[in-house]
Amino acid sequence: MKTILVVCSSGLGTSLMIRLHLTSILQEIGLKAHVEQSDSSSIDLYNADLIIGARQIVAALDIAPDIERIALDSLTDKEHLRERLLASSWFQQGMGNGVDNP
Repeated sequence: MKTILVVCSSGLGTSLMIRLHLTSILQEIGLKAHVEQSDSSSIDLYNADLIIGARQIVAALDIAPDIERIALDSLTDKEHLRERLLASSWFQQGMGNGVDNP
C-alpha cells in the first residue's frame, strides 16, 4: 500500500485538517493508502510515496527528488486538495501500480 505523508510545521493542527480531508477524498474515489501526518523536521522517519503540505513548508523540504510533493495554496479547501491529488503523478500512475483499489 502506498504511503502519503501530510506535513506542517508542528505536525498537529494543519496536517490533521489536511489528513482528514485527504482520507475523505480517498474514500470518495475508492482508493486506499496509508496516510500519516508529521512535522516537517521528522519526515525522514517515514517512507512516503507522496508528501502533501502548505506551499511554504513543502518548498523548504530537503527530500529525495523522486518523492512527489503536493504544495497546497489553500489549506482549508477540500476541492483544491482533490484537484491537486487527481492531477498528481502519484494518482495518475498509481491507479494500477501499488494503490489498492477495493
